[in-house]
Amino acid sequence: MGNMNIVNAKGIYVFIFRVLNDLNISIGSLGMVYIPQGLYGYIGSARGFGGVKARVLHHIKKNKKRLWWHIDYLTTMPDVAPLYIVFAETVKDIEYSLSQQMDLAYCWNRYIKGFGSSDKDSYTHLYLCKCNVDRCITDIVNIFKTLGLVAIVSNIDDLK
Repeated sequence: MGNMNIVNAKGIYVFIFRVLNDLNISIGSLGMVYIPQGLYGYIGSARGFGGVKARVLHHIKKNKKRLWWHIDYLTTMPDVAPLYIVFAETVKDIEYSLSQQMDLAYCWNRYIKGFGSSDKDSYTHLYLCKCNVDRCITDIVNIFKTLGLVAIVSNIDDLK
């Protein structure tokens, strides 16, 4: 797990976090959803100002003035612990391709229709990991390779 020297790089990412206790939570247009404890991955992209680092720092901030994305409803919860970011630099809009590959991955199961994907054709951008964290990260790194991207894996603490 290297240092994430991405500064303002634009690209695509999978934000990996742990839900420490089962949650029943209202998430924007999705309404009330049940999120069991476990390890999750959230697909996102940041091609605007500030790039991936700024976007992920926004996601992990507990006190937000405004909840912009579905993931923000989750990350404000005290029972959500940010762990890793798997990132690749790209200017392409490939969240849909990434979610299709995550659907096929052994360790990942899609979770909550429409989560984070209301502006895309993807079923969801939220995935529940059924393996250990290292195996789940390896799956994502391999998916990025399949998409012709070089993955950078970083501990969330290296972002701050």
